[in-house]
Order: sequence, then C-alpha cells, then structure tokens
Amino acid sequence: MPGVVVAYSALVGDRLVAVVTSIGCIGLSVTALALVGRWATLLPWGFVGVGASYAVFLSLRAGTVDARAPLLAAAFFVGVECSFWSIDRRSWRSERQVVLRRVVLLSLAGLATAILGGLLLLVASVRAAGVGYEAAGVVCAVLTLAVVAFLVRRSRELRRDELA
Repeated sequence: MPGVVVAYSALVGDRLVAVVTSIGCIGLSVTALALVGRWATLLPWGFVGVGASYAVFLSLRAGTVDARAPLLAAAFFVGVECSFWSIDRRSWRSERQVVLRRVVLLSLAGLATAILGGLLLLVASVRAAGVGYEAAGVVCAVLTLAVVAFLVRRSRELRRDELA
C-alpha cells in the first residue's frame, strides 16, 4: 500500500516528478529490504521515505488541499500495519479466529482513518469557518492523537508481555 502513495504522487504531480518519485522509490526500497530481512528497526525508515515523497509532492502542488489525502492516509496506515504484521517474530501459528479478528480490526481502523481524515479535510477546507467548524477540527485532532497514544501504549504493553 505504501507503493500506492508513491505511485499517486508520481502520476498526479506536475513539478519535479523525478525528485518525488526518487524519494518514494528509495523509501520503498528500504521498506522492501526491511521486509525481506525482517528488520523491524529499519522498516519505519522506509515509511519515512514514502511519507517524505508525498510531503514533497504536496509542497509542490499548486492547489491548497489534496482531496484524496484521507484515502491515501488510510492506505498508508493499513500498509504499515500489514508490513509490521508480516515480520512479526512469533513462532506460533495464529488461530483462524485471531487472524479474522485482526483483519476486521485493521479494516475498521483503516476506515476510521479515512473518515477522520475526511472530517479534518472538510474542516480545513471550509473558508467561512465558524466556531462550530473549529471545534469539530479540534475534536478530530484530539481523537487522532488519542488513537495514536492508545496504539503506542498498546504496542508497548504487547512488547512488555512478549519479553516477560
């Protein structure tokens, strides 16, 4: 899925496409190397490269807002989660129910990412923003940070349990 972000940035961009594509391809190469070598510490650097290519693409755009950003964020989020899932070093095989639950939760998290991103985009794009729109933007931002904090805490707890 991170490849979708790079491909989108390369195909839709109209300025310095070679630079955007090169940064994205470096990020994808690092991601592929980390996946093949099962190096969880290298994997985030590949995602940084992919994100950097999209950030460069956005900075070179003539328009103010990318309407497809929520969908790209959801695809990127799901791709990152699947990448880390694929290099999970557990030696036991997951039961079908566990895998199904994980896939459903990942799909719902991707959908939530797209919805929250869409709400943030809607709030940011309204020109005559009133207090209600600003409050909605603050609520969406706080919810986003809460989800990130929850995921970080959960990840730390899982690692602590694995080490114990």
